[in-house]
Amino acid sequence: MRALIALALGLGSASAAAHGPPPLDQAAWISAKKFVQLPNGIRMGYVELGNPKGEPLLLLHGYTDSSRSWTLAAPYLTNYRLLIPDQRGHGSTSAPECCYAISDFAYDARLFLDALGVSRAGVAGHSMGSMVAIEMAARYPERVTRIALLGSTGLAPVRRGDWLYDNATALKAPLDAKSAFMREWHPANQPTPIDKSFSDAAMTEILVTPLHVWHGVVRELEEVPSGRHAAYVKAPVLILSGGKDPLFPPEHHASLIKAFPRAETHVYPSFGHNFLWEDPADVARRLAGFFASQ
Repeated sequence: MRALIALALGLGSASAAAHGPPPLDQAAWISAKKFVQLPNGIRMGYVELGNPKGEPLLLLHGYTDSSRSWTLAAPYLTNYRLLIPDQRGHGSTSAPECCYAISDFAYDARLFLDALGVSRAGVAGHSMGSMVAIEMAARYPERVTRIALLGSTGLAPVRRGDWLYDNATALKAPLDAKSAFMREWHPANQPTPIDKSFSDAAMTEILVTPLHVWHGVVRELEEVPSGRHAAYVKAPVLILSGGKDPLFPPEHHASLIKAFPRAETHVYPSFGHNFLWEDPADVARRLAGFFASQ
């Protein structure tokens, strides 16, 4: 209970202050989670923040991240009912042996909304979470009002032989935090500095992500274009990209514009793949403006 109070204080009326709202307590994040049992056997951990009477906004994290990924931006989104789950295999959510296709994540998200009694929601996803957002909008259009794609792509996100695929599939337990790959994968490894308490806590969670999840996700993403179902997406789309994104360089942003020609777009020229950690206030501002346009 005290953890929830601490988080709630971070989302209080201070949002109008000159220096922004107080940050969320990273140490309290795990103890603030609730759990829901989904009909497909997944026990999903999640945190709910913001305005309980506000428009529901589902926030989906990226590969090997957790709901914690949104803790820097969440204090700036107080008008919304924020639903922030750990996706299957990540954070506090169960990690079944199978399966880790984007359609599996999207189905979990739909069941999660069902369990919370939410008929329709805006969906914002970062990286892998953005692919889930596209899949949800294409597969369950009646459940999705708008989608925001952060650090995304319309192309295949991984290919056999590329840096991420080769390193992720070669990982063995226990994960070595001092390895070259893990040093590059560390949340603090961004073009601009980010909150240290966040990056340290996030790295701790990354290192306990099960090996079969590391392997299963990239193998399911291999050579599968993320924008393949774009024609079925009727919801308005916002595309946010980092100009220094090493995973999804400019051709990936261009692929999204081609897939969603009517989308609103913005590129952060000085930021990388995880720009929502580099400038959470501006990312939240753009998300709030986009989802308020319903």
